[in-house]
Formats: sequence, C-alpha cells, structure tokens
Amino acid sequence: MDLLCYVGHHTNNTELLRIATEHAYTILKHQLRPDGSTHHLVNFSPATGLPQGKMTNQGYSDTSTWSRGQAWGMLGFAQMYQWTHNQIFLKTAIRLANCFLKRLDESEGVHECPYVPLWDFDAPIENGVPLRDTSAGLIAVNGMLILHQVLVLAPEQDGIENGFFLQRALRILRETVDLSLDGEQVTLQKDEEGKVKVVNEGGEKFEGIIRNATANWNPDAHKPYKDHGLVYADYYFLEAGNKLLRLGMV
Repeated sequence: MDLLCYVGHHTNNTELLRIATEHAYTILKHQLRPDGSTHHLVNFSPATGLPQGKMTNQGYSDTSTWSRGQAWGMLGFAQMYQWTHNQIFLKTAIRLANCFLKRLDESEGVHECPYVPLWDFDAPIENGVPLRDTSAGLIAVNGMLILHQVLVLAPEQDGIENGFFLQRALRILRETVDLSLDGEQVTLQKDEEGKVKVVNEGGEKFEGIIRNATANWNPDAHKPYKDHGLVYADYYFLEAGNKLLRLGMV
C-alpha cells in the first residue's frame, strides 16, 4: 500500500491511490478480528470477491496471531494514514498496536526481554525456550514511530498519553539489541584485483545484523525456518535508526 501511494503521489496517478485505499478497506473489513488481532491470510473467491477462508501460512495456526503479520498491519495502516489523513486508518493502526503491546506485556516476568516478540503470540513454548521473531518487533517499532509522529500533530486521540508509542518502540529496540544484536566483528578489505571483500574476524560468520528471526515455523510448512537472520529484521532496524535521527533523538 505504501509503495502504491508513493508512486501514485509522485506520478499524479489517482488510480494507484484508489487501489491502495480500497485494498486497505478490504483488509480492515475482512482481516481484523474483534480483539484487534489479525488473520495472516484471507482467501477470496475470484468469482464473488467474498472471503472463502481465513488461515495462516507462516504462523502457528489459523486462529493464532502471527506476530510479524500483526506488525505488518500496524505499519501499513500507519503509513496509509500518513498518505490519506483518514482517521479510520489511524484508529486501526492504534488498535493493532495496542493489541501487539498487550501480547508483549503478557511475557513480562515470563521471558527474558519480553519486548522481543514471540514468533506467534499463541504458539506453545517448545522445551521452555521461547522462539522469537525479531523482525516482527522491528517492523512494529517503525509503525509505532510513525504513530508517535502523527499523534503529535493529531493529539485528539483519547486515552493515549504523550510519548506512549515512542517509549514502547524504544523499549523494543533496547531489548532487541540486548538479546539479538550480532556481536561478530568484520572488516572490509580489497583483494589483489581491487574488489572489496568482507573479512570475518572469527566466529561462525553470521550473515546478518540481528539474530533470532523466524521466517516460517508453521507445523505444515514445506521448509520450516527459525532462529536466524532475516532481511526484514536488518532493514527495519536500520530504518528505525534513520527515523530516530530524523526525530533528532540520536
């Protein structure tokens, strides 16, 4: 939705803006649950356009809340509010964010670094070790930083204290760094042909900045893949830093 709005705005293409807005309304109508959580996937009939199934592909179950999906929704609706200034998108982003934070709070006193989210908020804990998805937390951070910015300009939202989402975003960042920032050191060197190469200074050669991401741990997945680096985590970690720089906080 953000890309459609960006291109539509910069090319004066109102059809792209219409498509993005219609898609946002479709998600709002069919993908959100009453408690503010989200379905991962909705299967629409190509004949009628109506939902014919609500399920998951990467989460634990069709009725669970996959944390990265929840974070995508939060970020997406916050971005849509920035483009449209439609209050329903702002209220939806806040609703999703509050649900996400409620689930993080449920890990308080239960898991180390409770603001590094579980990969699925409803999945069982295997062998007493919580499986995380740092990418979910970092995507959520970016959504909450947008909410913080827009609420400064739209303070009429009742019941939200000043800086609420900023402080929660910063806590996710702090706990993610404490738990999951990769500590390996590398240097850049030129080889004999003048090409730059990465030289690892010992360790396992982890290919990422942030650890403890989970791409897919659905029990029926063709390729389950957990506890690794993930481009979403690294990208949104850097983007969060850029947002904080623009806010004058770094």
